[in-house]
Amino acid sequence: MPTTESFPTAVTSGFEEFQADDGSIERIRDGQVCLCAEFSSLSIPAGATIDGIEVLMEGTALDTNHDAAVGDWISVSNDEGTTMSTAQSITTGPWVAYGGTMVVETAGGTSELWGMTWNATTAAAIHVRFGWATSDGDAVFFDYVKVRITYTE
Repeated sequence: MPTTESFPTAVTSGFEEFQADDGSIERIRDGQVCLCAEFSSLSIPAGATIDGIEVLMEGTALDTNHDAAVGDWISVSNDEGTTMSTAQSITTGPWVAYGGTMVVETAGGTSELWGMTWNATTAAAIHVRFGWATSDGDAVFFDYVKVRITYTE
């Protein structure tokens, strides 16, 4: 099945480092929220069936237990951020502890629709939200965020 992927070109202020694979990192921590949007390089043919959505993140976490400590913290939207999916954690992992070599972790999958209905237009306008509130001081350090859409023409 074909795929298309893109970095966001719009993010919540303070998280601009999430937009490119350039080795620059930015931290998101307990209590903060980042919304990534305008994944302008996505190319999905009109009429395509969306099969799955993946959120790829290159980075490290404060510790390798991040997802177990904070629970589900990644969600997507098919209506420009008005409605968010049920949050999920990474499906790969665990994270490498901060200071180690950054790794690419994934949430979602090639057949994961996040409980939402998608078409070529809504998938191309996807928004991704990162955030949790556990008061444990945990953090993730991203070099980049990317979305990959799997579809059938």
